[in-house]
Amino acid sequence: MNEPTRRAGAARPRSMADRVRRLRRQGFVGRVPERRTFSSALRGGPDDPRLVLLHGPGGIGKSALLRRLADDAEELGRTAVWVHGEYAGSSATAFAEAAAPVWDADQPVLLVDGFEHCQVLETWLREDFLPTVPEDAVVVVAGRRRPDPQWTLDPGWRRVTRAIALRPLTPWEATHLLDDRGVPDSLHAAVNRFAGGHPLALCLAAEVALGDDATWEPGPDVIETLLARVIDRVPSAAHEYGLRVCGHVRHVTADLLRTGLDERDALAVFGWLAELPYVETGKHGLVAHEQVREALDASFRWRDPTAYAELHVRLWRHLSERVTTASEDTATAVAAERLYLYRYGAHGLSNPFEPPPTENLFERQYTPDLRAEVLRLARDDQGERGARLVAYWLDRQPGAFSVYCRADDLAPVGFFAGLRLGPDFDDWARDPALAPVREHLDRTERMAPGQYVVVARFMVPTPSDETRLYEATGVHLHTAHITSANLREQGGLVASFVVATYIDVLAPGLELFGYRLARAVPELGDQRWGVVVHDWRGLPLTEWLDRISAAFGWTSQGSGAPPAMPRRGFDEAVKQALLDWHDDGAIAANPLTRLYGDALRATVTDAVDALREDPRSVKHQRVVRATYFDRRTTQEAAAARLGLPYGTYRRHLRTGVQELCDALWDRQATGTS
Repeated sequence: MNEPTRRAGAARPRSMADRVRRLRRQGFVGRVPERRTFSSALRGGPDDPRLVLLHGPGGIGKSALLRRLADDAEELGRTAVWVHGEYAGSSATAFAEAAAPVWDADQPVLLVDGFEHCQVLETWLREDFLPTVPEDAVVVVAGRRRPDPQWTLDPGWRRVTRAIALRPLTPWEATHLLDDRGVPDSLHAAVNRFAGGHPLALCLAAEVALGDDATWEPGPDVIETLLARVIDRVPSAAHEYGLRVCGHVRHVTADLLRTGLDERDALAVFGWLAELPYVETGKHGLVAHEQVREALDASFRWRDPTAYAELHVRLWRHLSERVTTASEDTATAVAAERLYLYRYGAHGLSNPFEPPPTENLFERQYTPDLRAEVLRLARDDQGERGARLVAYWLDRQPGAFSVYCRADDLAPVGFFAGLRLGPDFDDWARDPALAPVREHLDRTERMAPGQYVVVARFMVPTPSDETRLYEATGVHLHTAHITSANLREQGGLVASFVVATYIDVLAPGLELFGYRLARAVPELGDQRWGVVVHDWRGLPLTEWLDRISAAFGWTSQGSGAPPAMPRRGFDEAVKQALLDWHDDGAIAANPLTRLYGDALRATVTDAVDALREDPRSVKHQRVVRATYFDRRTTQEAAAARLGLPYGTYRRHLRTGVQELCDALWDRQATGTS
């Protein structure tokens, strides 16, 4: 049923509804620009809007914002009239009946919520209904789908209409919401990483996080509830496949959908995805909102880990093949998409090639008119000596430089240089960063005519010891350039080098991709500079791809081996096995049985007992065994039986369980029993 029409100024006893509204106002955060637009509409100036069209995915906060706008209107003496699209449906009569108080009220505000349920009435609303409402009325329509372009194409409606896409809350706003709900400060970072400012995700996660005093991760209950609110009915298995791809890759194309669908279905599903409220059109394909993408992927991984692993390998191999055949214009984009899949690596290491949140940046090739700006950036970042080296390479290899600019004002904010050096290059002493490159080439087979090496020389701004490689502006894009060259030009490319500060921090992740620390260290100042190298001679593309797959724990289709599990999923399965230790049915259904079969309990028991071999882990082993193996018990009872304070017991238990997960993971990764 519709929310009752609320008239300002009417004297009546205070009710429970008043208390609920007051608490909602106190807990409301953000949406300052949207409320400012609404305030200007209430003023009713000649240039102010009279119709506000809000749109965004489920759970983004449309209904909460409408309620707040109703309060704002009533504080100014306006009357709020509500229409709920779910009840109006496709009936213009039902819509008009619900909105009828608009014609009797003084300065009414018509609020339409859930417009996606009556979207079929959009043309009728524009052509027949809204022209009849009082001139002093303000109308706000909120729904999941983008408004019909006709609203802004029509010269009349364009002047009085504002279309607003609701975005996630800012980090400050999200923190304020978590504070209001009593979430401990220590858990804010974990909850914010999961929710990314999505209000519903924040609220769901906050409820769960309240009960955890140390760590928090989104469980299946949170993820499935979020998806149920965000995603409408899925029409078919083909559409389900489209959602799975949408959750696993950065950009969805019809080409990727054809990995599991025929031509007709791929095009149909692509069109369906493009219409979803949480999917936007990007330069390289369709992009789902980050939180929806993460939730889709986590849900699929949890529901069907076997099919999840198969999809990953299928997409990985398809993109690897596409890199080798793509045109020069598209190869970098395909390589970047393939690099995105590295984020699902099973080693638990930070992915150095994960795409950064730089949607407001674009890449452009260096041109002479950018020289002054590039040198200014180099001077600010690396001093005069660094700027002189940049100038040297700008004069000799201007085409090696990529500049990254802000989309709003075109200002350069960073740059990269991928130097290409052939056998005829002889000015090695000019740039100290090249000393490790020369040392490596002197120790190995000399380059033949037509061969070359690529040196990722400049990263400006320079990453600090507190940032991962991808957090430096544009590194991901530059890495994609190198990767596409590696795969497309293996006949000529001898080796790839990366020059960076704090290379020791980056080296463990880069080793997964075949990079190794160079023997020599460049003398470039006080910072910990270093060089990593990947020598491509004698390494066919297919062999390199197989090595990467093995390093990340991915299995190929048809190999007959058990499907790979992501590290997080593996740890979750270990913890679930401990919780279900005395339940034979639950143990039989545990995903780890695909690795260990009926020997799951024996394998876990052996790994727990092995913890005693390290004196530092003896106390952790005792706590794990007493908690899970001896008999069904509560943690409080186990702590008392061990004679430990509860806080100490919990700390030993967390450490012991993590040591167990690490030990089991290392065993399956190396193939030891």
